[in-house]
Amino acid sequence: MTLVFGILISGFSSGRLVAESDTSFTPGGKVITQVFNRTLLEIRDAGTRYGMYINRAHFGYQQQFSPEWSGTIVIDAGRPTVFGNLTSIDSSGKGNPLSYSYKEGSYYTMSLKFSFLEYKISQQFKIQAGGILQNHYITQEKIWGYRYVMETFQDRYFGTPSGDLGIIAYYSPSSFLAVDLAVTNGEGFRLTQDQSGAVKIASGVDLKPFQDAIIRIYYDHTASGDSSKTASQQLVSVLAAYHLPGRFRLGAEYNHHFNHGCQEKCALYGISMYGSVYSGEKTALFLRYDRLRSNKTNGSDQYWNIEKDGEAFVGGIHYQAVRNISLSLSYQGWKPLDNQYAYSSIFAFCFEYKF
Repeated sequence: MTLVFGILISGFSSGRLVAESDTSFTPGGKVITQVFNRTLLEIRDAGTRYGMYINRAHFGYQQQFSPEWSGTIVIDAGRPTVFGNLTSIDSSGKGNPLSYSYKEGSYYTMSLKFSFLEYKISQQFKIQAGGILQNHYITQEKIWGYRYVMETFQDRYFGTPSGDLGIIAYYSPSSFLAVDLAVTNGEGFRLTQDQSGAVKIASGVDLKPFQDAIIRIYYDHTASGDSSKTASQQLVSVLAAYHLPGRFRLGAEYNHHFNHGCQEKCALYGISMYGSVYSGEKTALFLRYDRLRSNKTNGSDQYWNIEKDGEAFVGGIHYQAVRNISLSLSYQGWKPLDNQYAYSSIFAFCFEYKF
């Protein structure tokens, strides 16, 4: 990937796409901080549960070395503990690699989430390489607007990692069109690349038919590096949204995960619709509906993900106390597809601050 990055840079440099040097430029940087806190009261048939936790705490720094070059590093306090790349030793002393991996450890353990170098070739084209931010549900996250209340559909139900090791290019030839293309390890920032060297290839297209409106089409393909799960995982996502700043936002998306977890013919798919209406400069009311389904496999009448299939209903009020400080009260209901599983109701107080 380093070689590819170098070739791209040298090629575009020779094509005179590099921005002209700015003698007035002064190198500088900024601190990046973002914290999500959630306090929940969950009501189920089995009883009531109370909990408070810090969902995410990001801390990092971005340095602008020149008008073209910048670097970003972000640390994440979450649950990054990983057991993987394990080997069993038989009686003869021969080592056998195991496919088992576990990636949910203790809370608030620090991990390196992003650490990428960016080269801005022109106003229309830039490349990032290293521990990059993947551009899959990032547009949805911005349109939804309340990540500190609940994750986006892909993040919540598919477990799609936000970052990975690799390279990504962004190209925007006009105000109506933007394209991104990425090649990454495919395992996310918590796991190292599998021994077979399988990678994830992803691409997205943003169409902006008129101001404040966007249609995004995204596809990625992840080859399996697990000999026990040979199917390639694929994701198709379509988003249509309209955001009129200071007044309202409205979005709807469809996501389909083929061979989820590289399991043959095991698909997860569904829709997510969301919107908000502003009341004044600091207050907004928001609503969201999710519908998650799995398919029936091998002639069975049972959905393979039946325990988690269902519908989510979210509604609440968002208040921006001052710039970069957000608070909300919300209701989050979950109705399972199968009635043998319990309906749950969550009343949540959440806040976010960043700088």
